[in-house]
Amino acid sequence: MAVVTVSFQSRELMRSVQHKAIIPTSTKSLYDPDDAPEVEMKDLRTLYLLHGWDGSHEDWINNTRIIELATKYGIAVIMPSGENSFYVDHPNGNNYGKFIGEELIDETRKLFPLSKKRDDTWIAGLSMGGYGALRNGIYYSDKYSKIAAFSSRIRTSQDKEDLSKVNPITQRTKAIIKGDSYKALPEDMDIKKLVNASDHLPELYIVCGTEDFLINENRKFHKWLDSKQIEHHYEEESGKHDWDYWNIYIERALEWLT
Repeated sequence: MAVVTVSFQSRELMRSVQHKAIIPTSTKSLYDPDDAPEVEMKDLRTLYLLHGWDGSHEDWINNTRIIELATKYGIAVIMPSGENSFYVDHPNGNNYGKFIGEELIDETRKLFPLSKKRDDTWIAGLSMGGYGALRNGIYYSDKYSKIAAFSSRIRTSQDKEDLSKVNPITQRTKAIIKGDSYKALPEDMDIKKLVNASDHLPELYIVCGTEDFLINENRKFHKWLDSKQIEHHYEEESGKHDWDYWNIYIERALEWLT
């Protein structure tokens, strides 16, 4: 198993960017007999894993067992930096959506022996990254076959939050949707509208802790999916908006993905 930090010049973000990559290099572990055969690693199943607000491409490695789990399940994991972008395209030309849905996939497949099959390509994330996984997984459903969303923001045009309040999150959201109301949310950022428009919806895995401040958003989305008779896996149990909860569910999600 190799853990690599990659820098490349992004055309969509118009600057040099970094991501972390966990890449299996052999099926043979330190505990196998010396004469155990090695199998060449190619066409790797791949998880694109997104961090949350105020996070970085280091978060999942620093706070979870993702290296151990990638080894256990024999998958590649790509962890980009999304800054505080919500992983969508911005009016100023920072195209985080295209970066996640197109450019990052193309670049990582050039660098590493990743599978090019949709069935072998997945996306997941927490909080802001959970929204990013849902938005980009559905919007780029020709690329991703499965989505795992942990403690996610669920942005729709029906949201009631007052964007006139001054804080970093609402100010950034106002810049994207150009208004004080989610009624102006672009259709390609509205999770429900994206689901309704999709004719090739990825499989969905949605979880949230019952003490999480985003639990109501996730419950409403789950009930809405049920009302539309859209098959999905939904789970909630005691837990907060923290790494203790996500460290448990990343392994459960990998069991589901694989």
